[in-house]
Amino acid sequence: MGNGGSEPQPSRVRQAPQVGPGPLRDFQCALYEAYLAAGSPTFEELAADAARISDLAPAPSLTIIRACLDEAQLPDQQADAAAIAVVLARRAAWHADDFVLLIRGLWLKARLTAPLGQPLKSVTDPFALEVHRAIDHSAGRFPHDLPPLPAYIERAHDEELRQRVVQALKGTSTMAVLIGPSSTGKTRACWEAIQELPETWRLWHPIAPGRAEAALTGIGGIGPHTVVWLNDTHHYLTTPGTGLGERVAAALRALLREPAQAPVLVLGTIWPEHWAQLLQEPGPHGGVEDPHAQARYLLAGAGITVPAAFSPDDLARLHGHAGRDPRLLHAARHADDGRITQYLAGAPALLERYRTALPAARALIEAAMDARAAGHTIALPHALLEAAAESYLTDAEWDTLGEDWFEQALAYCAAPLRGTRGPLTRIRPRRGAPAHPQPHYRLADFLEEHGRTTRQLDHTPTGFWDALIEHAHRPDLTDLAQSAGERGLLSPALRLFTAAHEAGQPEGLRAAGTLLHSAGHIDDAITWYQRASENGDSASLGLAVTLLYDTGRTDEAITWLTQRARQGDPAAPSWLTQLQPTTPT
Repeated sequence: MGNGGSEPQPSRVRQAPQVGPGPLRDFQCALYEAYLAAGSPTFEELAADAARISDLAPAPSLTIIRACLDEAQLPDQQADAAAIAVVLARRAAWHADDFVLLIRGLWLKARLTAPLGQPLKSVTDPFALEVHRAIDHSAGRFPHDLPPLPAYIERAHDEELRQRVVQALKGTSTMAVLIGPSSTGKTRACWEAIQELPETWRLWHPIAPGRAEAALTGIGGIGPHTVVWLNDTHHYLTTPGTGLGERVAAALRALLREPAQAPVLVLGTIWPEHWAQLLQEPGPHGGVEDPHAQARYLLAGAGITVPAAFSPDDLARLHGHAGRDPRLLHAARHADDGRITQYLAGAPALLERYRTALPAARALIEAAMDARAAGHTIALPHALLEAAAESYLTDAEWDTLGEDWFEQALAYCAAPLRGTRGPLTRIRPRRGAPAHPQPHYRLADFLEEHGRTTRQLDHTPTGFWDALIEHAHRPDLTDLAQSAGERGLLSPALRLFTAAHEAGQPEGLRAAGTLLHSAGHIDDAITWYQRASENGDSASLGLAVTLLYDTGRTDEAITWLTQRARQGDPAAPSWLTQLQPTTPT
């Protein structure tokens, strides 16, 4: 936590305790009366007095004394409260034992009715405050010793938020609501902001039994120096049909104006559409209900906009910090249009959606993963995905599916999450761009990479390769065949090479021969080279002849070349001349 900024610390109590009625006020008023009777000494003088009294070892620190007397903070230890009482009583020439006994009793009552929330120094888990988890080592590409959250890159809204924090540190209750689409870094910005507050502050996050109910019930018990954490603020202020949200807004307005509870810092986050709903004024006609009047007054001037994407300057700062955290550089390379935070937060959400998907949706995602890993272009045809996904399902899974199983799986995969695209989304052609005869889909980049590192194409079902042969983008067939061949999958590779040839790629048959040759299947390689040559691939003739010659089958080569020469192959006579023995003169 921070030290409260660069403002100079006060040396004396600045005013009487501004605390609402209750045990804490009784405790603070008793100490304040003693402080005045003691002649209003400086905190440094009190700390020095405590250090000289051997019975008080260990003596309370200057920080504890200042927080107790000037910031209305209840010391964590009763012994510290008693020590402060001893020092004040001696300076006031009071009977120390009696005053200490009083303060111990008041401290205990105040402790049993402590203000809402928990000490900020014990708030160490950002995920408990609903900060989104980011991509981590579980994705298989980052070190295990990375911190839970990526290194933080400050942007313009962080400075605006810091100014609100400074207001609270100066004693003025204030509110800040960060406005932005999902996963733009709103809650993370609030988390970073509270790191600047002293550890003596508290944080209250009302969530049970319901957010609005918890807030309304507890607001009156908030003490000074408290952060009120209202992540997803609309859940507190928008309660259709109940009026509860308006009562919460009114209570928050009263809290921000109550000197006895100041300072408090109310932090919230909200999506733009919810913000607009809460600030919308009723129509000009009389009698129209105004469902958010209190919320509108509460939020006036509280909003801070968080952009959906990093600006060029933000990205430059990110690259400057990329050495501290490889996740930042990874996000910068793969995120769409500077949407860094969405990528960082969306990656684990994508994995979760994939891992928890029902069989049909999981089969669809895995078919898309394997198609991309095999070398298919980024645009995956509807027919390919439907045919391939079926082969990933067991008989039992297949038998239980409804007639619209594929449409349901597509809908599940297309739903966006945390501000980024879903696992598999439809590609919408731009106006003027050529339209596909059928819908095409794009696999999320992160899942594509995850599939490349975790899945093995040599274990894919036969139906996957059948689907590629039948429905894959025709110019991709040769690359797909090469991919199958590199994994030792000769049968699907040869079928794909054949499909490539039939699709007008003459090198397909020759590539099949090369694959068989490298795999040691010489006879089959010769056959495929000959097929390629007979289908117009001039380079394959020499490859077939060379293999025939190298395997001692020269006569067979001559016979075949003679046939090719008769069929008009212009390269055949030259090869015949090299192979036929010279006739003696």
